[in-house]
Amino acid sequence: MCLDYSVNDVPGRSQDHLQPRLSRAVQDAKSYSYDHRGVPAYYEKREPASTEEEKALEEANGRLRKLFRNTLPMLAYAYQTPGPGPGANPYYQNDEVLALYLDGLDYCYSRGLTEDAWIIDNAGRGSGRALERGFVRTSGDLSTEILRLGGFIQSIFLMREPLAERGLLDKYRAVVRNLVVNNGAMYTVFYESARSEVAGSRTTPIAVEERHHLNADGIRLFADYFFPYFLLIEDVNERDQMTPVLREVIGANIAIKPGVQGTIKPDGTGYHHATAYVGAYSPFAFEAMAQLLYLLRGTEFYRPENVEALKWALQSYRVMVHRYTVSSAFRGRLIKGSGESPSVAVAKAMAFLAHPDGVDDTDMRSRFAEFFDAPYFYEDGRLASLYQGQRGVSIRGLGSFRLIADLQSLHTQAAETPVGVWIKPYAAGAFFRRDDWLVTAKGFSQYFWDYEGPLDTGENSFGQNWAYGLLQVFSAGRPISERGSGYDYFNGWDWYHVPGTTASHYPIEKRTSEAVQQERQQHGIVQRSIHRNYNSKTFVGGASIGDHGLFVQDLEALPFTAPTDLQARKSYFFIGDKILALGSHIRGGTNEDETHTTIFQTRLASADTPTWANGDQLAGLETLISQPAGLTMAMSDSVGNSYFLASSTSDLFLSRQVQQSLSPEYEPTEGAFVQGYLNHGIKPLGDSYQYVVIPSDPDGLKLQALAANPSDYYQVVEDGNIHLVYFPEQQITGYAFFELAETPNDQLVRRVNLPAVVMTQEDPDGVTLAASVPDIGWQFGREIVSQGLSAANDHFRHQEAKVHILELSLRGNWRLAEDVEGVWLDSTSHGTTLWLECTDGRSYRVRLTPSDSSESPNPTSRRPFSIPDRGGASFVSQGAAPALRIGYGQVETADERTPPTGLAIFGLRQNGILISEA
Repeated sequence: MCLDYSVNDVPGRSQDHLQPRLSRAVQDAKSYSYDHRGVPAYYEKREPASTEEEKALEEANGRLRKLFRNTLPMLAYAYQTPGPGPGANPYYQNDEVLALYLDGLDYCYSRGLTEDAWIIDNAGRGSGRALERGFVRTSGDLSTEILRLGGFIQSIFLMREPLAERGLLDKYRAVVRNLVVNNGAMYTVFYESARSEVAGSRTTPIAVEERHHLNADGIRLFADYFFPYFLLIEDVNERDQMTPVLREVIGANIAIKPGVQGTIKPDGTGYHHATAYVGAYSPFAFEAMAQLLYLLRGTEFYRPENVEALKWALQSYRVMVHRYTVSSAFRGRLIKGSGESPSVAVAKAMAFLAHPDGVDDTDMRSRFAEFFDAPYFYEDGRLASLYQGQRGVSIRGLGSFRLIADLQSLHTQAAETPVGVWIKPYAAGAFFRRDDWLVTAKGFSQYFWDYEGPLDTGENSFGQNWAYGLLQVFSAGRPISERGSGYDYFNGWDWYHVPGTTASHYPIEKRTSEAVQQERQQHGIVQRSIHRNYNSKTFVGGASIGDHGLFVQDLEALPFTAPTDLQARKSYFFIGDKILALGSHIRGGTNEDETHTTIFQTRLASADTPTWANGDQLAGLETLISQPAGLTMAMSDSVGNSYFLASSTSDLFLSRQVQQSLSPEYEPTEGAFVQGYLNHGIKPLGDSYQYVVIPSDPDGLKLQALAANPSDYYQVVEDGNIHLVYFPEQQITGYAFFELAETPNDQLVRRVNLPAVVMTQEDPDGVTLAASVPDIGWQFGREIVSQGLSAANDHFRHQEAKVHILELSLRGNWRLAEDVEGVWLDSTSHGTTLWLECTDGRSYRVRLTPSDSSESPNPTSRRPFSIPDRGGASFVSQGAAPALRIGYGQVETADERTPPTGLAIFGLRQNGILISEA
């Protein structure tokens, strides 16, 4: 993006942030020592320096890193930025600044940042392996800097004219080419052009599905590295060679893809590290994708489906965050901060797609108008976030202000703020939105790992319980935020009392990866990895109907430092403006650690911040209430949310106290909190609970009404093999079929043939039914249990989700209100059988109306000739439904499957079935 200061007073205020940075870069360049000239810099994993000479070289390499990461890019901006007014930037077209830039560029070249520099992998391990094999480095080794050279490359593009005038452009264009083509992070794109050593430890050719595919890091590099290089190309043959690369990379990456490769998943989540990385990585990848589409407007380099895929990802991001706050459960190991930066990236991506000079998309224009809060981002403390970059790209250009101003001048009517329930199977999560609050749920499974947090990095040392049924409420703060909602992780937070979770309550103490691995070996625990592990369960997901939804988790715990056999069945019913939490079959655990179900934990602003328990106001910091199992309790936290414990087989503990804890870096912390949890003790034998969460109930009136008569809100029919609940006001029944059991005689759904989630809503004219099969159905290898992500990443990488035929036996006689593909129905005097073609864990919705069994066959129904009970059989459907083949438990359509492109604002249609996303 070019620098553009012509938009009202905002860029003028940006100059207050930018000019000091430009001045600092100029001063740094003037004072640079330029020592060790001619000595190649090797950035690799190595032992700490021991001699004075080694220490001096290490310090010089540190200064060199700052030079090419920050100083040179900033000098280029200093030289090329005119400023908001005459004389505002004294460095503009300044000969001294140009000389400083050229001297710095020459020095970097002398230190090995050349056309032969080696950048094989971002961890530096590839360097070590290559050296062991006898590879001789002829220039610098910048492997660990592989992700942070974008600003350096862009500076050469910005300074191309003065470089050309001095006969230096060809020299540094060759350097840029090397940093692009021989970059290990983009090897799958340039493997035909790259040097052989870039392949590293690869011993097999690049598979077809891998060619041109990049993860979230790679697509950011492609935008930051390749596009400036592409614009620098003058050689006709080189351009002919690289032009198809641009087209193929866009086609392969800005797309909905199966498996865990790092693109966009069928439910719209962005992937990295084989998971939904909502609060990092993927939002920045979306920005890079949108920037490419913007820059390539009017060309043939992308197709409509690329735009639709990215729109779906941006819309999905919008429902998963509270505008500018991303739950820590979806930030991987990067739990520090608020998640604000990813939302900035998403806002800019929306602007790229919405702007008339870009894709000119009307959906994105209205969504941008709803999402982007100018007063919030134009505050002085946040203003710079709109043009600052990351990872070696110091500045992404002030042109973003021009895009925003242009879009605001169009006065587009803002899209509606999302309201409803969204089940995101590939995130193993659910998102419930009402008014101005968001509730987030998180699980894990055989396909999606538990948490990310290498113990020795100090990033997420205590995240072991994040995915054990987290239920996080964002309802407080100005603006509403994670910390404002009471989740203050760095001031006394009890890391093992994560709201919603049923998990072992571990001691909060310093641990190292080596020590934990030794403990595991002593106990015979097979899991090798300290983090990013998988269990053996497949039942994590849900369904939604209207503005309501149901999320389930068949929980199986993983060992941390000791063996565990903890299991539980958990479900969350998001109905009306409340959440009913059910837990059953809670059994097992470790021999040393109590099993707790945490209802809430929120920070106390002061000792006088009031909370409530059964109508009594609590204050002070020395409160500990223990309530025996079997009693109800009406409670509030410190930020205005209410909770009603309806039943529990375990004791309730409610406390207000100063808590002692540790930071992720193992520094002591403390803070005042109120928390409530159920103590199941050591190895419970089958505990259960029912409680209701009421977000944003500051006066407690909703709690008071609920406590007076809970059955007006919900009625549990069964909470054993099935979690079956009826909600009278909404006429909704939710079924969580953990097992294939038959329901009581007065229930519409009699049974199912697969573990499934079903919701029904009755009205005078019929029934709306939503259902999903949460099992993604990827083939699972037992080595995944022991090796974690290292095995799963390859095993699940390109697997298509299984297509299940869900058979629902219904009581009564029903017919389909409309003919839809992938749905079949048969109604007889014995009842109705409904078949749904389900895949990707998504929620499918159909409309049923009463039918007299004596009527002629329903002309809108489509019944297959036969429904197989297991793999190996086959059938062909009648009518409009596609022909199907079944083999080895997998179902495939006879026609080629393509990613869904019929994008509505918050829903998709595939094969005529509404995929219930709102």
